[in-house]
Amino acid sequence: MKILIKTFFFFWEIFQNILGFCFFISFYLRKKIKVSYFENERYFIELNSVGAISLGSFVFYTEKDNSYVPVGLENKNHEYGHSIQSKILGPFYLLTVGLLSESRLVYAFFYKRIKGKRWPHYYDGFPENWADKLGKVDKSLRPKA
Repeated sequence: MKILIKTFFFFWEIFQNILGFCFFISFYLRKKIKVSYFENERYFIELNSVGAISLGSFVFYTEKDNSYVPVGLENKNHEYGHSIQSKILGPFYLLTVGLLSESRLVYAFFYKRIKGKRWPHYYDGFPENWADKLGKVDKSLRPKA
């Protein structure tokens, strides 16, 4: 029965899993992977560069801060929260969480370009606040905007 459930969720998240595998190969070939391991039925890949994304069974994260979005030690749990969203939403994840998350990132980029500082509300709205909640993020570990 357990194998049946795992198979169901693999196919429920098939689009994210395909993209996640492609990202993994890309990061591997460019030597961007610091460490990778399996935990909580997910493949966690810590990057040695900035950037983070959660795609199905693949959770890419970094603890390196950047000038657009505050990122720190909490990033692994935040991205894990996105992977739970993927498990809940399945084929609708990329059209909802993926699109909205990327839109918030684009907004943060232009906010920085126009205002000269990071947007302090990146994690305050959907889907980022939901990912924080699902991943049980300790927000005290996040750098200040």
